[in-house]
Amino acid sequence: MNRDHLNVNKLRRALSLSAVTGLLAASAYAAVPAWAAGDDKASGATSPAASSAAGPATETPTPAASGGISAAGLADAVQRDLGVTPEQFDAAGELGVQAEAAAVKLRAVPGYTGIRVKDSRIIVTGSGDELQAAVHGLAAAAPGLPLELELEAAVTPEPAASASPAPGYELAANTEQLFQAYVRDVGITGLQAVASTGSKFVIRTGGVNAPESAGTAAPAATGSAATETGTGKMSPSEFVSRYANVELAPGAPLKPEADVLGGVGYAADSGWICSTGFSAFNPAGLPAVLTAGHCGEDGASKTADLLFQGARAGFLGNFEFSQFGGPGNTPVLQPNNATDPGNVGTDLSVIGALRADLDPLPAVTTWGDQTAPGPDVKIIGAAAPVIGMDVCRSGWRTGWSCGTISEVGIYLIEGNNYADDQKDLRAIRGFLSLDVQSAGGDSGGPWISGNFAVGIHSAGESGGAQNFALAATLQDALEVLPGYQLEVFLNKPLLTSPAPGETVQAGQAISGRIPAEPASAAGTAVRITLPGHAPFDVPVDNAGNWSFNVPWPAGSLTFQAETINGHSRSKAASLTAEVAPAPLAAPTIAVPAGQPLTELTTLSGTGAPGATVIVSGDVAGSGTVGLDGQWTASVAGTAAFGNVTANAVLSSPGTADSPAATATVQVSPPRPVIASIHDGQHFRQDNLPRTISGSGAEGAEVTVSIDGKPLYSPTSGGPAGSRSPAPALVPLELVGGGTWQVPFPDGLAPGTHTVSVTQAFDGLSSPPATASFVLDPAPAAPAPAAPAPAVPPAPAQDPPAVVVLPPVRDPAGLANTSGGVGNNGALAVTGSNALVPAAGAAAAAIAVGAVLMLLVRRRKQRTRG
Repeated sequence: MNRDHLNVNKLRRALSLSAVTGLLAASAYAAVPAWAAGDDKASGATSPAASSAAGPATETPTPAASGGISAAGLADAVQRDLGVTPEQFDAAGELGVQAEAAAVKLRAVPGYTGIRVKDSRIIVTGSGDELQAAVHGLAAAAPGLPLELELEAAVTPEPAASASPAPGYELAANTEQLFQAYVRDVGITGLQAVASTGSKFVIRTGGVNAPESAGTAAPAATGSAATETGTGKMSPSEFVSRYANVELAPGAPLKPEADVLGGVGYAADSGWICSTGFSAFNPAGLPAVLTAGHCGEDGASKTADLLFQGARAGFLGNFEFSQFGGPGNTPVLQPNNATDPGNVGTDLSVIGALRADLDPLPAVTTWGDQTAPGPDVKIIGAAAPVIGMDVCRSGWRTGWSCGTISEVGIYLIEGNNYADDQKDLRAIRGFLSLDVQSAGGDSGGPWISGNFAVGIHSAGESGGAQNFALAATLQDALEVLPGYQLEVFLNKPLLTSPAPGETVQAGQAISGRIPAEPASAAGTAVRITLPGHAPFDVPVDNAGNWSFNVPWPAGSLTFQAETINGHSRSKAASLTAEVAPAPLAAPTIAVPAGQPLTELTTLSGTGAPGATVIVSGDVAGSGTVGLDGQWTASVAGTAAFGNVTANAVLSSPGTADSPAATATVQVSPPRPVIASIHDGQHFRQDNLPRTISGSGAEGAEVTVSIDGKPLYSPTSGGPAGSRSPAPALVPLELVGGGTWQVPFPDGLAPGTHTVSVTQAFDGLSSPPATASFVLDPAPAAPAPAAPAPAVPPAPAQDPPAVVVLPPVRDPAGLANTSGGVGNNGALAVTGSNALVPAAGAAAAAIAVGAVLMLLVRRRKQRTRG
């Protein structure tokens, strides 16, 4: 079933168990916001929780009307109770919303007392020049707003010589402050309500609970006399006498109206029978049902079953939250809280984890024909209660009852433990109507004004001088549920341009509207889903109009559109428009910020939505222009450095390519790689490497430095691509084939040295690559041998043998036997190269001495023998 109308045929199935459930889910029971059972579920299937839930212990009474629910629909109720037509009732709801909007702007103005609606007018009460100016300014800013000011007589200040203020000197500002002051100065004994009637404030007392000290019941209110039951610092009448705009009135006890068992509605496993209120969404977007908090019985209620004619008709859901009174179901008086004794809350429960085949709709039943209900009242938003606002209440027990709001304020209601503890009084923010009637079991049902949700039915008269019904204000109730949203009815979008048979050029606007009956809620948007694109939202103006630019390519375009507001949404509409070809304008290329860039991986810009963008030049890539006119193309596969040139054109089937856009982006090359030296590596002065080598970008110019002094760098002059030595420098070697190398320098002193290498394109240098190494000195020469002892001269006939050794030379003729370059003028020649000749000569001398000593020893041995 879609959310735009009720499918009557589905509701006319035979009343098997599944059909009964479908009927209840569609809107035949109580204050249900129009349900639909899913067709994909097996007939007659029920949840295990439904069969396990305990039923009421006593016989279930039937609703008041003979034969079941009253057949009087909402149209009959508003005519019967208010004397207006359904159209006039809807208009009254809109007027109430306007009145609350005006009140929001006027509450802070000095002299403001209240606001109410009467005879299709918005009446502001109060006094003072500032209030008059504010009301006149508001009326001038909104021509046609039926706003009027009803001036009150200003209170004359007491002369300064007076020792104390005269009675009636103070002015109450709002119900919240007045309530807190009353609780501090008088107490809660006998207090029923602190409310505003739009022109004054009323404190109502009488018969709500027993005196706090004695524990006995207070006398009931009779006639119009206010019951003096306060036990605080002063009596109720003494408290009221301080104020010029507060009066004391009698009242009758308030009781929650869910104290019956059985009947149409829902049955909690704790035994309460109540009415459902409004459909909602939890923070995760899952459906839920709002109802009265006291139906949760302070957390004792766990599950709820649908009811039809007194019989359980399947599982509804689980209680996920309940608050009756202050947070945690607390009473009005909080121990050890003298500064803020009034603990004001709400009366709200949430039933979630709903049965999978139930679809809660944003509508309230009109209590029409049970087999073909409708048309139901669509809920399009929430409205704050305003004095004089026309309202109607719906509940399973008594159906519809309508009237006007008599007052708005803070009300005390007997708590669930009141029978055992008469201090268990719960305070809620709500509103009261002296016209609306109710009965046990209506609790939790919806209060509406036109198509706006206003409250959840909480309590009614339990005896006394007046008939009335009381509701918890919906907007205040939702404040205790962060992230929860009221589900609102939204019409499907309609297409207005192009009209049937007309075409629209690619790039021009497609437009539409949302039907205004009922009006779409504030904050509504239209979600568009085009083939090949992610969904996107377009705003809706106050008149319900929406539009977006149609993308390329040309042809027949079919797309989906649905109205959304938070988690609420309409049924999706399938819309078709004929799109004619149109020339493509050149795209734009956004110049990246922060140049030069360290790398270029993407390019972006703007262009015709839906067209393909093709990037060429020093880089290459492609992408699609989004429906927002933005495009991004990846160019990571084509590395380019220096001054990088990029071209972009748009392309679309059936349309000539656009002119090209060109942009230049500066990109620094990456740091090169040093491959032949790693940090901490050791070299000996007599065994140095021949080269320093590594890798880099093809065509880059490499500069090598040691300890911050360039060894090799580019110089000017010569033919293109050539390099000539700078004074005291070896020519630069360009990277070729992705590698580079330079000769290792000669003449470095022992110790730690750092080599630094950069590469450059178009004058843009990379970050340096560095590596540190340690140069160890060559091993020291051996110490000279001790002189040989004197040898007696040998006989003349036996001369000593003489050994002749060849001279020691550097066979390659180089001082550096490791193959490194010699002194090229950049660094002085020092170290091991100068020691080689001396070392060779010393070695030769040692060798000759050793041979001579050996011959002498052999000669002596022969002589002795």
